[in-house]
Amino acid sequence: MAFPVHYLEHYLRVAVAVKKMGIRVATLSAVACLLLISCAYAEAQPQPSSRVQAEALFVEAQKALARGDSETAESSLKEALIKEPGFTSAIWQLAQIYETRGKLDYASELLLRGLKQDPQATWAKEKLAQMEGALSRRLLAEAQASMNAGDYDLAIPKLSTYLGLKPDDETALICMSKCHLAKGNLETAREYIKKARMNDPANEGIASVEAEINNRARSALLERLVNAAQAALADSASGWEKARLALRAVLKEDPGSSWAKEQLSEVNRRLDQETVREERAAKQHTDMVVEQGRKALDTSKGILAAAGTFVRGRLTLFILAAVLCALIFDIRRKTMRRSYPLEGTLSIIPILDIVSLINSNLRTGRLIIVSTDAKGDIYFEKGEIIHARCEQLRGKSAFHRLMDLRSGRYFFHNHLPNVRHTIMEPLSLLLLSMKPFEEREAELERAADRETITST
Repeated sequence: MAFPVHYLEHYLRVAVAVKKMGIRVATLSAVACLLLISCAYAEAQPQPSSRVQAEALFVEAQKALARGDSETAESSLKEALIKEPGFTSAIWQLAQIYETRGKLDYASELLLRGLKQDPQATWAKEKLAQMEGALSRRLLAEAQASMNAGDYDLAIPKLSTYLGLKPDDETALICMSKCHLAKGNLETAREYIKKARMNDPANEGIASVEAEINNRARSALLERLVNAAQAALADSASGWEKARLALRAVLKEDPGSSWAKEQLSEVNRRLDQETVREERAAKQHTDMVVEQGRKALDTSKGILAAAGTFVRGRLTLFILAAVLCALIFDIRRKTMRRSYPLEGTLSIIPILDIVSLINSNLRTGRLIIVSTDAKGDIYFEKGEIIHARCEQLRGKSAFHRLMDLRSGRYFFHNHLPNVRHTIMEPLSLLLLSMKPFEEREAELERAADRETITST
């Protein structure tokens, strides 16, 4: 068994005390040994269980009751229930003490606690029913006495406890509604009186309480409306229309309110004055706009008259200029028509035949080819090709790419712009240098890649 540390602490305390008294070390050792033996013996003794301690306290309580000392008995029973909460004998005894003292609510709680431990205790059920009846009657009487004294804060908790015992008692519900009505809690009062009417529709006291609640609610609503109207009248910056609406709401709730009628009449008079001022201002603004428009019309008449004189004096020049523009447009249109002496579709006449036709006729100009696959130009000078362009391709690679087109349209333009000569060979050598279609496709792709890299 390990040596207890607290023994060593006791030993050190004793050693210090003995040294101060001047006792020898041998005597000190003997005393320490006796102290250690006594502590070990005390710890070796078995401690009583909580149940045993609770029973001992219960016996002490019985002795105290026999002496007439109920306070000591109450204290012992409470301590016993702390050590053993399920000790029913202590619960019954403490409930009896509280019943004797008149603390029926405490006694009822203890009886309910005991019945949870021992549901078969019929005597406790009967005692609880009697106690709840007496408690409810006392609570209702005390609550009504507090109400008669005007102490509604004290009456409400008593009525709440009573309704916990009898939740459907219409008398308590009416009293609770009256208490909340007196405190100004109209909605809470209305809820309690509704429940009372559901339980007892024929009760005459319910109608009077409901009428009082409705009157209080109407008075509160009217007070709020009057306050809102007064605030609107004081805040003239928000306009008189808001005040008129607030006063109409007051008269709707209380048609006989003389104050609201007088204030509404004054507000209507002020609104009429504002309307007259606004109409005058609008008329003045309209007159000003009309006058400005009249002045502007007079000014525009003078400008138009001067413009008319200017136009009449130069009418012949305007007519000649219009005729000249028409002639220039007609000449340009005819020139544009003559600029495409050769056009057609590649699906009917192949591109090679078109190039050969231009070469044999020694024509100078530009052949435009437009297709879904590609778009390009071939430039001729006296029948020979000097330059070709097809998208990113230039020179012979572009010419070979255009020669592969099988569909699209072509247009030959007589005008030859200034271009850089990229093809020096005659047409016969160009045609001989053309490779098979597959090789040309691969070469065109490589040339396009090189051209892309170079452009980048």
